[in-house]
Amino acid sequence: MSPSTVPNLIRHRQGVPVILLLALGLMASPAKAATLVLESLEFSEVAGDFVITGGEVGTDTLRIFQDVTGPNIDLFTSVQGLESSGFIGFRLESVLTNRTDTPWVFFDHELQEQFGVASPEEDGLSFAQQFDSVRPTSNVFSSVDEVTDVRDFVNFSGGVVNPNQTVTFRYFILDNAPNDLFFLRQRPNFAPGGVGVVPVPPAPPVVAPPASPAPPVVVAPPAPPAPASPPTPPTPVVVPEPVVSPVPVTQVPEPGIALGLLGLIGVVGLGQRRVR
Repeated sequence: MSPSTVPNLIRHRQGVPVILLLALGLMASPAKAATLVLESLEFSEVAGDFVITGGEVGTDTLRIFQDVTGPNIDLFTSVQGLESSGFIGFRLESVLTNRTDTPWVFFDHELQEQFGVASPEEDGLSFAQQFDSVRPTSNVFSSVDEVTDVRDFVNFSGGVVNPNQTVTFRYFILDNAPNDLFFLRQRPNFAPGGVGVVPVPPAPPVVAPPASPAPPVVVAPPAPPAPASPPTPPTPVVVPEPVVSPVPVTQVPEPGIALGLLGLIGVVGLGQRRVR
């Protein structure tokens, strides 16, 4: 069969064309339960140590979120309701978070009509291998193997999902079988070709880098003492000079001629007395 588009393949079993299952409704609210209902499909935890934490409906995708805790990482999810809905396929995004202490270097996905029994190629259940436009992809793993084993499987490698990291797988599932139930088996660190589970050492503990030494404390030299200010000379006491009032000068009249004559007479008389 030549490659085609998925909408040409998805049709009612009676031959009446229909649209993609996921385009029937608006965005569904995220759900959280052991059994998750998205549109008309029920996804239920069956085996393995994992929890379906939620899901949502995208424009062309059903998306389920899961936390894988271990130690049993052989995970089985049942999917029911596809046949009764009148559709034979849908696009799935399986989003898994690694809650174990071991990195994931492989991741195997397998479809089974019967629980625990490998599905042959001609039972109507597949990953739509005949359609190139819907080949499986992952946001972490770069290599995809769909041919090594004779079973309905997709095996991813070429990447690492460390503890507490999340990986997304995107693929298309077709089921033209008459029963309304099938199983999705997911196995971290499972390699195809008879290899099986690949032992992976636990991730080394994250060691905090040594703290950088504190930079040396630079002590500034003490500032030289400020030069002492010269003592302030005492303010001179200004003694006011005594104010000397000028003494008025008494005008003495010059002796007159009469007074001079009297004085002369007196001197002459004094001389006569001494002669006697």
